[in-house]
Amino acid sequence: QAFRPWTARGSGRAPRLSSALQGPLAMSLRGALSLSRAMRMKVDIPKFTTSRLARRYNMMEEDRIKWYNWNLACIVLTGVPLLWMGTVNYHTSEDTKVLARSLNPTGSAKITYDLRMYG
Repeated sequence: QAFRPWTARGSGRAPRLSSALQGPLAMSLRGALSLSRAMRMKVDIPKFTTSRLARRYNMMEEDRIKWYNWNLACIVLTGVPLLWMGTVNYHTSEDTKVLARSLNPTGSAKITYDLRMYG
């Protein structure tokens, strides 16, 4: 008689393995099941940034933008008085040029001021 591992033939039930093949075949089926479970599991590959412009927008980015804006505003506000001082007429009267020209016609003498008058 030929060797037949299946004992329940044509009965509509799942075939049963003979006791000689249950150990090795069950172990190989368990390995196949674990491999199929591992193949079903999909792990997404993380996206690494490729350039500095491709960063995620987060709270640190928002704080950096605020910091840059504050720095820009401070620079502009500091520059406004300096620009005004460059364009304003700093002579106190129309006679200032006449007095400076009469006191120092060649422009070689240094005009000093009495510091007690200013505080």
